Amino acid sequence: MANLKTTATLEGDHYVLNGEKKWITNGIFAQYFTVACRTGGPGMNGLSLLLVERDMPGVNTRKMKCSGVWSSGTTYITFDDVKVPKGNLLGEENAGFKYIMENFNHERFAICAMTNRFSRVCLEESLKFANKRKTFGKTLKEHPVIRWKIAEMARMIEATHNWLEWCTYQMNTMSKMEATLKLGGHTALLKVQCTKVFEYCARESAQIFGGLSYTRGGQGEKVERLNREVRAMAIPGGSEEVMLDLGVRQTTKLAEMAKMLQANASASSGDSDSPKAKL
Repeated sequence: MANLKTTATLEGDHYVLNGEKKWITNGIFAQYFTVACRTGGPGMNGLSLLLVERDMPGVNTRKMKCSGVWSSGTTYITFDDVKVPKGNLLGEENAGFKYIMENFNHERFAICAMTNRFSRVCLEESLKFANKRKTFGKTLKEHPVIRWKIAEMARMIEATHNWLEWCTYQMNTMSKMEATLKLGGHTALLKVQCTKVFEYCARESAQIFGGLSYTRGGQGEKVERLNREVRAMAIPGGSEEVMLDLGVRQTTKLAEMAKMLQANASASSGDSDSPKAKL
């Protein structure tokens, strides 16, 4: 994010925007775009946000053909000498990175909630199918191996849902500043948990449905579709690898901050001028 290459050069009363954006959700439907671009030097301190309108000359969009989530309108967008009025600057110039970062926790949280629900759909569809499909003279649910698959899915989904509820409670009771500071690592790790559980459930439900999970439409259509959309949850909003690293770094940072606060508190309590010291 801090190294993006789309540029906007201020010329008089407008910016000249050049560059390209990929994987933009709803890009083919949107009339307005919030565009992160480089207005200053390298790194995170040189980024700004501009409000760009679709009908501005030089704006071109093309739908990308993705494996799943077809309704998202994932788009490739190019900006070729687009003139954007100076008044379309969102917030302060070169402060865009901070605005983007403040939104990431909420984006990841939304992906978590959505993904765990998808896992539950896999479980629900598997249960319904296992109750009516018969093999070797018995329904699927009567086979121990199928019950094991269902139990494993349920175990993972319920544990993940509990973590999701905990995170929801914290977001609703903490101040915005406290939540931003303390929940970044938890949200990152929760996203990994949700997407890994989803990947597991998508695979196991496909095994339960057998060949029906490999065809579009019919009894296994939900399972087939969700199998195509696993990567659309595991990568956007921060890939699993990046989220795992972020979770550890955030936790370490919080521990160091707590250690510093404790040290400062101890130093203050030992001050000879403090009431406690005089007593």
